[in-house]
Amino acid sequence: MRLEPIPATHVDFAWKDGANCLAKACDTSGGEITGDQLKLLISRGERTLLRMVDDEQTAGWGVVSVEQKPNMRILWVCEVVAPNIGFERYVGEVKKMAFALGCSVVRCAAKPVQERLYRMKCGFEPVYQIMEVKV
Repeated sequence: MRLEPIPATHVDFAWKDGANCLAKACDTSGGEITGDQLKLLISRGERTLLRMVDDEQTAGWGVVSVEQKPNMRILWVCEVVAPNIGFERYVGEVKKMAFALGCSVVRCAAKPVQERLYRMKCGFEPVYQIMEVKV
């Protein structure tokens, strides 16, 4: 198992190779981003596209970004589509990537069911709850 970063210059090839499934992950964002907008952010180098590889086959796709806060550097897992592969199998690789990028923590946003899975299977802990109200 490994994570393979895809250069921003090759996003079109990756999209045709299956990364376009990340649009499904965007659908759960509550309107924050669409699949086309995600592709644009990746192609501009603002986010990094990752291919999840298992046995030399594509097992899933993910997108990460780095955020520098005053007291920590964070690797954000922004979107993931990895049906039936057990994302938890890749968390060790995500941590290695975070360390290589100088990040001290890995964070993600999750709905309640995902949150429970990430807690139980991956060791994630809640930091705070994000809430909103329409204006």
